Amino acid sequence: MKSTQRPSAATLALLALSLATTSVLAQASRPQPEQRGGAPNGDTPYIVVATFHSPDRVLGATMADEVRKRLQSERSTKELYVVPKINIDHTLEASGFRTDSALSVSDVYELAKALRGDQVLDGSVTKTASGVHVEPRLLMRIGKEMVTQPLPALDAHDAGDAAKQIERSLTDASKALPSYRLCTSALRAAKYDDAAKAARVGLEAYSNSSFSRLCLLSAFSSQKAPADSIIGVAKQIIASDSTSMIAWANLGDAYEQKHDTANMISAYLAVYRLDPSNPAIAKTIVSIIVKFGSPNQALEILDTLLAQNPGDGDLLRAKWLVLSKSGDFKKAFAAGEEYGKGDTARADLDYFRWQIRNAQLDSNTAVAQALTEQAARKFANDADLQLLLAQGYRKAGLAAIAAGSAPAGRQQLTQALAAARRASQIDAKNTRTTLLVMYIQNDLGQPDSAMATAQQAIASGQSRDSIGQALLANVGPALKIAQDTKTRADWETALKAAQTVDAIAPSPQSKFYTGFAAFNVGADALTNVQALQTKSGKDDRAKACSELKVVEDMFATTSIAMPAGGVVDKATANQILASVTTYSAYIPQFKTALKCK
Repeated sequence: MKSTQRPSAATLALLALSLATTSVLAQASRPQPEQRGGAPNGDTPYIVVATFHSPDRVLGATMADEVRKRLQSERSTKELYVVPKINIDHTLEASGFRTDSALSVSDVYELAKALRGDQVLDGSVTKTASGVHVEPRLLMRIGKEMVTQPLPALDAHDAGDAAKQIERSLTDASKALPSYRLCTSALRAAKYDDAAKAARVGLEAYSNSSFSRLCLLSAFSSQKAPADSIIGVAKQIIASDSTSMIAWANLGDAYEQKHDTANMISAYLAVYRLDPSNPAIAKTIVSIIVKFGSPNQALEILDTLLAQNPGDGDLLRAKWLVLSKSGDFKKAFAAGEEYGKGDTARADLDYFRWQIRNAQLDSNTAVAQALTEQAARKFANDADLQLLLAQGYRKAGLAAIAAGSAPAGRQQLTQALAAARRASQIDAKNTRTTLLVMYIQNDLGQPDSAMATAQQAIASGQSRDSIGQALLANVGPALKIAQDTKTRADWETALKAAQTVDAIAPSPQSKFYTGFAAFNVGADALTNVQALQTKSGKDDRAKACSELKVVEDMFATTSIAMPAGGVVDKATANQILASVTTYSAYIPQFKTALKCK
């Protein structure tokens, strides 16, 4: 994140000055009698001395007046042109400010811009028991940036005495300015080594030069120098100027490069606190904090911004997403509703997905389903929404049936089947959708329909294995019924289901079920043969021979299927195959005794 100080919203009035103050600025361009040297040269720097910040307005204005007069008396207009007080006052008044107003950095930037000043001198001043304490600073306007050079803090008997010391400090600090200008020119030309060299020359001329360090920092950043090099320079700048947004932003970037999350967030929060009214900076900080840090920190910033910008769509969306990721799903849903009601266009597919998720995770099933229905109507061609709608209907239907409301449950399942089929039509290759259709058909007692759905899906190229696993859901219940009733008819039903699945999507499970069911049908037929053998009637012998044929067929089916299905339950498979071998040995004897053809 690269960031610089920018004008705040409060300075917009200054942007309209060009027409309103043309005559004033024209006057400002002429040399004033207070400063020697005549008219300034075309390349002479202009300096604006602004009211100092102070609990005492009069003291702040007096301090500025004394510094301005001192500079005008000590400097020639060829060396440094000091913008006269009258021009500053006219510009402030035209912009709606009092003439003794102590301005913010962004406002003083606009003031300097209106007065052609590329330097500003201001600071803070307070009364002390022995006089005044002053913390002056020099601000430089370079392009669209305002950078700061703190000057040494001082104590003096009065404002006039302080102005003398400030003028000497400014002289010292100005020794680095020629090199600083060379550095910035080299930066613009992408000559980063030359820029770094010029910055170091500036530091030799004035060791406390924040300007030179800022330019060195920019050179390092542009060269993508090692993070530790950037951190070292940024910390040096911050040590003398804790309000340097450029230094804090670069420090945050360097810590991000080192994956030092804690220091990175701390640096970026410092950027935000330097200009909390700037939404662009704040939104960037929020996104970084959400990604790497605590959602509560991001929410604190967002709430502050929303108080300043109520109804801002971007801020409302950011708060909604932060809450959605924080785990407070109730608040997240409420924030989403507030965001959505501001503009119907905001209720896009992504909006519905997040809100449905928030309602689900808040265990608000009814609201989640209602939102899903609304979204499915609005985005009728979205297969995922139709699938989600079908899942919700199915869950509600099964719950209603379990609670004893079978008619209501079947109605919900019917709605689920319709939505699942719509999803399948939208995305015909989606196996998940096919499986859901089959499950719902089974829920509705339509196993034949589920089998037909499976055959169509496999024919269209869907995964045979996945479809087969779903089909086995039909076989399991049938086997359970047969095991409970032990009737041959139920075993035959289970066998038919297993063989159908095996024919469509063969698997070890389908073969095990086939072999298991076939063995039990055969065993039942063998029991009948034994019972019929004791009877002497011709019909009885014919029935016994017919049953022997069933035994042979079923045992043959078991012998073919069970070896492949044995991996499912090896012990049971071995036991069944051993029984088939034992029982099959008696079949010839039965045939002879019954005179079967």
